[in-house]
Amino acid sequence: AETDGVIAKLTVSYRTDNDVLIYGTYSEGFRPGLLNRPGGAAKGEYIVPFAVDSDDVTNIEIGWKADLLDGSMRFNGNIFFVDVEKMQTTMFDPGITNLFFSDNAANAEVKGLEADLLWAPNRIDGLTISAAVSFLDTEVTDVLLPSNDVRAGDELAYAPEFQGNLQARYEWDIASGLLAHVMPSLATTSKSYSDIIRMNRDEIGSWTMLGLSAGVSSDTWTAELYVDNLTDERAEIARNFV
Repeated sequence: AETDGVIAKLTVSYRTDNDVLIYGTYSEGFRPGLLNRPGGAAKGEYIVPFAVDSDDVTNIEIGWKADLLDGSMRFNGNIFFVDVEKMQTTMFDPGITNLFFSDNAANAEVKGLEADLLWAPNRIDGLTISAAVSFLDTEVTDVLLPSNDVRAGDELAYAPEFQGNLQARYEWDIASGLLAHVMPSLATTSKSYSDIIRMNRDEIGSWTMLGLSAGVSSDTWTAELYVDNLTDERAEIARNFV
């Protein structure tokens, strides 16, 4: 098996002033094809291919980088549109073969927005707030397999519709020239799915985690107490149906 081709990337940026930059990017990408050990195994109309084609990605992104509020806030973000053709997907179906195999299962679209914020308010000395969010809308648009293993309209794997995190760190001077700090934090993600193959697909639950840290520091040392996962959340970050 072999493949060849050309991929391109083009970025254009514009500064509205010294504090704001806007950019646009067009880019292409691919994953090389691969071979299947159980090539030729069959079930009904479906035959496991001996060779899987490369899959291709086209990405259009519009973003910004901005320093606001007299330099006390940094706000970056981007909006992106991704088109995926001939998505490579690994499958396990004992009705066909007892080995894993891959195929170009579907075409898909991804739309999303990502942003991050860092803010040190001028009116509150010692306070720093940081946050980030991600919104995703993913969809299988065309099914390339002659079966119901993949269904148009399903979300892509490991693509939660929302993810976010927030931290607030406050520092102040105490006796003997030491610097004290306290920082609560929060991270959350919505549910997602482990696969686009219906037989291997399972739901990964949503979760929210809280944390808290506090400590003191000098020029040469730091002491800190912290608690991760205050609510004892059993967060799922991966799931394998097989």
